[in-house]
Amino acid sequence: MPPYVPYVSKDFLIEGSRLRLDDKEKAWAEIDGRMRTAIRKARESGAVIRKAQGTKEELATFRSFCLNPDDMPEVFTDRYHLYLAELDREIIAGILVVEVGSKLFMLCHASTPVAKRENIPSLLIWHIVEEFTGNHFAYLDVGASYRPSLQNFFQGWRTSGYPMIMKPPELQPSLMLTPFDTQAMDVPVATDARSKIASYLTKKFAGRPYTFFPRGMYAIFTLIRWLKNEGKIHDGDNVWITTTTDTHYVSSCVTSAIEQTVPVSRALTDRTKAIFVIHEFGFPHPRLKELRAIADERNIPLIEDCAYSWGTAGTGMTGDYVIYSLTKAFPVQFGGYLVGKKFSHEELWQGYGCSDRGKEEYTETRLAHWIGQEDASMQRRRDNYDQYRALFGDDRVYFPLAEGVVPGAFVLRIADEEAMKTVSAFVRRFGIECGNYWQNSAIILPVHQRVAPAHLAYIAGAVLATEREWCGVPGSHQ
Repeated sequence: MPPYVPYVSKDFLIEGSRLRLDDKEKAWAEIDGRMRTAIRKARESGAVIRKAQGTKEELATFRSFCLNPDDMPEVFTDRYHLYLAELDREIIAGILVVEVGSKLFMLCHASTPVAKRENIPSLLIWHIVEEFTGNHFAYLDVGASYRPSLQNFFQGWRTSGYPMIMKPPELQPSLMLTPFDTQAMDVPVATDARSKIASYLTKKFAGRPYTFFPRGMYAIFTLIRWLKNEGKIHDGDNVWITTTTDTHYVSSCVTSAIEQTVPVSRALTDRTKAIFVIHEFGFPHPRLKELRAIADERNIPLIEDCAYSWGTAGTGMTGDYVIYSLTKAFPVQFGGYLVGKKFSHEELWQGYGCSDRGKEEYTETRLAHWIGQEDASMQRRRDNYDQYRALFGDDRVYFPLAEGVVPGAFVLRIADEEAMKTVSAFVRRFGIECGNYWQNSAIILPVHQRVAPAHLAYIAGAVLATEREWCGVPGSHQ
């Protein structure tokens, strides 16, 4: 058992408060009535609110009664706005906010006992609404606190909320990017499961030949090696990898599998003997028809990587060969398919070292159970994606969700590469698998059908807990 340590909370979800800045009248109507009453009373005090010039005297006075002075920046830039409240020419309260994109964050909100008696803290927050409504700012992030009294005050300003969790709990969930979990191991297996799944796959793959593999990675390796064995690829040739965004990121599972045979290239060259198209995270490559035309003109194969796009419309029908990953689409432990070529178990064992007849039977009997839930599962993924979008905002969605797309992950924009690494490392401490979308300043979050609303809130809460840090906003409410 671990030794006793002083108790620290912050390891469960609470709700942060956002105050809308797009419409002052709606904001007034949506805040708690006690805040409106406090504002009215504060106006009767005669207090005057002015924007600070940032002089040493002003800052020193504000720091003298600010409970979190370390959150104040050493150097003020145009992003920071400090407003001070004076009564009888004496500074008695202040509020410091900072711009982060289309949002404002409340960094410091401090007052003297006199100001508290006169409800000046409420007047200061409302002053931000009056100052910034009509600009491009969507809301003021008032914050969240594990101190009940402060949290009660923050919630009075909530016109919308968001989840927040500051510390990893002792007992953590396991939230993976793929939908398999321990509960999924215990599913009923029907006696006709193999025939049921064979019928389904024949229809899914439009009658084309297909081969089961332990993982999609082995399907890639086998296909490229077979193309070389058939004389369609030679030493010195390459495989051109092109993705939905054509940015730097390509999974090493893909590149390492191909490079067992020939090098990969991120550009079309004279030595390109196959085109490998990746529909990133289930989002279709926008130039699929053009790539098909190039492949036909050069008489080289077009390979579609549909590892994440099992259910996405318009994918998997254009390539000469198609790669699927079952583990990214269904709650199964193993499996992938190569469509367009049938290998016998003997060929796989003797020539490619990746035959596993027992695993094929094990996987497909369980896959048959999940196929009946396919439509609901795909819709859940879209619903989860929309919930992420609502929590984080449209401006942070890397891949807009179009009609017919079934997302394989949610890719969230982060400020920069260093912040990306910081945020993903922090989120992993909560038992959440979080990938880095390298050289794209984004992180990769679970969106699959086994992610329930409570899981989404937990994931988003862990991400948002670091938001002030990686946005260049120091500190957080206690």
